Amino acid sequence: MGQKRAFTNLFGIFLLLLFALFAVGFYTFYNAKGISYFSNASESCNNCHIMNEVYNDYLAASHSKKVKGEPRASCVDCHLPHQGVDKWIAKAQSGLSHAYAFTFKLDALPTNLSATQKSKEMVQNNCIRCHSDYAGAAINATANPHKDNSLSCVSCHSGVGHKRGF
Repeated sequence: MGQKRAFTNLFGIFLLLLFALFAVGFYTFYNAKGISYFSNASESCNNCHIMNEVYNDYLAASHSKKVKGEPRASCVDCHLPHQGVDKWIAKAQSGLSHAYAFTFKLDALPTNLSATQKSKEMVQNNCIRCHSDYAGAAINATANPHKDNSLSCVSCHSGVGHKRGF
């Protein structure tokens, strides 16, 4: 009888902790405008104040200019793969790493975020994908066997998307 009561109490505590964890997670997701991250809207990338300067650079750059009511390119168009599963995996990895950093590493956050090597490769691939007719005639930076020293599109076109963080 004592073991059953102890198990019941332990199970009750577990349920209470699980509910508290869910409530805190829901509250955080709601306040961070978590639903917006399921969209392709560039505005969702500016939910966090650390992105204000980058977002303002994007708004002043050519890719944000609207054609038929839509921007030429959104943050997602440049910074994530376009294939279904790969896109959502990259989006989840990015979102979870940002959430972790903004929750547990506030003292170590930079003034501006910088692109990782993986992000730089995604951007380069997306530049080539969208502008293959121009890029193929100008330079094929992806074919250079010396990748570390090769030119990338943003080597020359650094302000096209935004000025900071690349």
